[in-house]
Amino acid sequence: MKNNSLFKKITVLIIAAAVIITLMVNVALHLNFRRVLHNPDSFRYFKNSVHFIIDNINMNDTAAVQMNLTRMGLSLRYKDSTWEWASSNDIPDIEKALSLSEGKNIFWYNKRIGIALTNDKGSFVVLGKGPFQNISFPWDIFLVLFLILIIVFWIIHLLIQKWMYPIRILQHGVKQVSDGNFKIQLKETTTDELGQLVRLFNTMAQRIQNDIKSRDQLLRDISHELRSPLARMLVALEFIPEGNIRQTFKRNITALETMTSSILEDERLDSPFGKIKKNPVDMRRLLSEIVENKKTDNVTVLLDIEKPVTIPADAERIRMAMSNIIDNAIKYSRPQSGSAKVHINCSSNDEFTTISVHDTGIGIPSEEIPFIFEPFYRVDKARRHSSGGYGLGLHLTKKIIEAHNGTIRADSSPTDGTRIIVQLPLENTL
Repeated sequence: MKNNSLFKKITVLIIAAAVIITLMVNVALHLNFRRVLHNPDSFRYFKNSVHFIIDNINMNDTAAVQMNLTRMGLSLRYKDSTWEWASSNDIPDIEKALSLSEGKNIFWYNKRIGIALTNDKGSFVVLGKGPFQNISFPWDIFLVLFLILIIVFWIIHLLIQKWMYPIRILQHGVKQVSDGNFKIQLKETTTDELGQLVRLFNTMAQRIQNDIKSRDQLLRDISHELRSPLARMLVALEFIPEGNIRQTFKRNITALETMTSSILEDERLDSPFGKIKKNPVDMRRLLSEIVENKKTDNVTVLLDIEKPVTIPADAERIRMAMSNIIDNAIKYSRPQSGSAKVHINCSSNDEFTTISVHDTGIGIPSEEIPFIFEPFYRVDKARRHSSGGYGLGLHLTKKIIEAHNGTIRADSSPTDGTRIIVQLPLENTL
């Protein structure tokens, strides 16, 4: 699913609002501009003024006429039967002015209002200047208004970004919780509804963390208490005659012992006194020994190691982790054109050793893969009760691998089985 940022949406919304408002103001100014241009009162005032000037003008003194026209901001073209005179060169001739006026005397010429008329003195064309010449769309006002809108909306965007900062904090917190970090406590930056939401999130994370601690402590206590009774039961089991009952008891006691050992090993990894101790480990030898002990009649285990690989690791813990992975692969494999097969590949480069265990099992649904390393998590289709296990093996395996600064992941499909890939660093980083 495409990741759409909320802040990007807000920014686009602000820009769209600014553009729409600016266009609306543009339309309003344009309509007002047209209203001014076609205002009958303006026409009437100009027409009356021009008639008064023409009635009192003395065309015999063109110098005085030129001076008065300049003072009033007008331009004039005069023509009679004997001569023609114009105060400037940008005035249309009489015939063109009459055609522009279309019999209404008033016309527009180069954004200037004009009047063409004829009386007993001659023919006159008068063009207005001053306010009439300067009537045009106010682009300067439009640009200033647009810049003001941009600044205002940018300030609004910054404020919204500040007010919604707790959402970014919550996003980070939710990601941490989804990764299993329930110790996360978010910084409370506001006291509004979003700030209260952050506070509630912190309370929720703390309660979950406390519940997990209580659960883990209970499991550790029970495991400690079960070790001695299980040991005594195994000793007493030796006095029971061979038979199905003895085998059933032994199988169940062994399963319980495995579970308690896993829980205690999990506790030991978390303890400052149970940290891993790294020494050179020959992975070819270690994997070969595990495979030799896991041989069955129903599953063929194929081991492929390109060259001898030695890594700094805790041999006991790595053996436990790889045994869990290979056990699962053998347990859930199914035949494909003959016996079921498990392929184990070990390779290395300058930085990492990569171990891949690929089974021919029924696979794990893609939606279940993110949870298979959680404690007590069992995939229904592949982890039935008859197959044994309590959902602790892969969880413990992941903790061991991560304690070695390595990584573990799973790829799976219903047709190709499951592949567990482990990467361990070659350098001793502890």
